[in-house]
Amino acid sequence: MRAYRIDILKGILTIQMILAHCIQFYVDMERDRAAFHVSEYINLTTFSGFFFCFGYASCLAYFNKEWRDAAGRLMKNALRLLMGFYLSSFCYVIFVERMPLRMDLVIELLLFRRLGKWSEFLFSFALVMVLECVLFPLFTAKYNRSLLAMAAISILTCLLSYREVGSIPVKDGSMAFVVGSLAGGVNGSYFPVIPYSLYLVAGIYFARKQIGFQKLFMAIACAGTLWHTIDYVWISGQQPSRFPLSVSYLIGAALYVYLYYLLAIALERRESALPVRYLVAVGKNSLFYLLFSNLIIFAVTATKFYKKQMNYSVGLFVVILLVIWYLQGLCRGKTLRQGKN
Repeated sequence: MRAYRIDILKGILTIQMILAHCIQFYVDMERDRAAFHVSEYINLTTFSGFFFCFGYASCLAYFNKEWRDAAGRLMKNALRLLMGFYLSSFCYVIFVERMPLRMDLVIELLLFRRLGKWSEFLFSFALVMVLECVLFPLFTAKYNRSLLAMAAISILTCLLSYREVGSIPVKDGSMAFVVGSLAGGVNGSYFPVIPYSLYLVAGIYFARKQIGFQKLFMAIACAGTLWHTIDYVWISGQQPSRFPLSVSYLIGAALYVYLYYLLAIALERRESALPVRYLVAVGKNSLFYLLFSNLIIFAVTATKFYKKQMNYSVGLFVVILLVIWYLQGLCRGKTLRQGKN
């Protein structure tokens, strides 16, 4: 069973993540405050939104089946995402950091001792699939209360990792990245899977109950984003901490993710419209879009063929979407011709 609303939502999130990456590479955000705020908003909403999508889609695709029927597909997806992480990470250090061809540096990348930036989120996406496979029984309908418990654990883990209350004893090496990507930490750009699983279990619950607009969930979402706003404006005086992840940052995306979800439901009713079909296509191929856009951005950064300005970043963003759309068309055409033969 495929939910087109989730493909639409993933399409929206994928497009805005590509825009954010273009802005972050090709705009001086200290001078262009508008670009800075656009980037901050996308950072706040996108990763949480993807976790919600993973939960929703996994509930429909896996959690109504037996573990032995779903485990293979979950691990296959985890491997695909891990390969995407490696490819993006290698391209970053080759094109942006200009890493020389040395076997010791290659091994460091393979063992997570050296990391390519703007690629860490892909590793966390892979860990989500592994987590779903390992904890599979807890995600099924047999254990409804486990979702509430996991949501509480997500917030508790976020509190512990943010305050360093015995959270991550590993400071260096491969395990620092793996543990940090699971639970969070203070020594890197971690996208911790356990805290962000708050949105994963929300997606599972929404899929299981087929929830649309409900006043209760709107109130909860508003409360989360309101607290983030209060922290931003009156307590911290700046964006709540993302690295390490704070609870304010974690729950700050709640309203936006819920509104995106409701928008996707509304657009789902117009699935024949060209913009909606485009969003569905992007959502179905979100890994390809995110990975290929990263490769283009990293490659362009290695040249002198760019300017640090908003017009350039938006222009490159449009070009990236057109290039990927064109390449997908070529692949589809080739597949159709082979099928006829």
